[in-house]
Amino acid sequence: MPVVRNPQYYFKEGFCWSDINTTFLKCRLKQRSINDVKSMSLYAMDNSIPEYFAICLINSTFMSYYVDTFVNNTQTFQINDARQLPIAMPDKNTLNGFEQLFKNAIKLKKSKKDNDDELSEIQRQLDGMVWKLYKL
Repeated sequence: MPVVRNPQYYFKEGFCWSDINTTFLKCRLKQRSINDVKSMSLYAMDNSIPEYFAICLINSTFMSYYVDTFVNNTQTFQINDARQLPIAMPDKNTLNGFEQLFKNAIKLKKSKKDNDDELSEIQRQLDGMVWKLYKL
């Protein structure tokens, strides 16, 4: 039996989603772990598209409608569907804005308080940032 000297080599951090969805996709950060059959997972090959940015795009209303209209209108959103998403590359300031919004959403979700209004506001801001990024 081979000896595994560096288990971190086999476990990467990335992002994932359940392949069963409604129109609105929901994606989250995936910590280092073993993949599950129904959890679609992607991992960055380099730092040009940070995980938080991909998560923000997939969680946007625009991308949900884009997938539903042009990629796959079934109840599943799989790896090959995600590979077809058009990724607009933001400038550094815009990327920083997405990172801050992502961190705010994580902080709210971890607070476990009744924060539906605040999360709705973050969704509204995210959608506005994505519309602006795609010049729509």
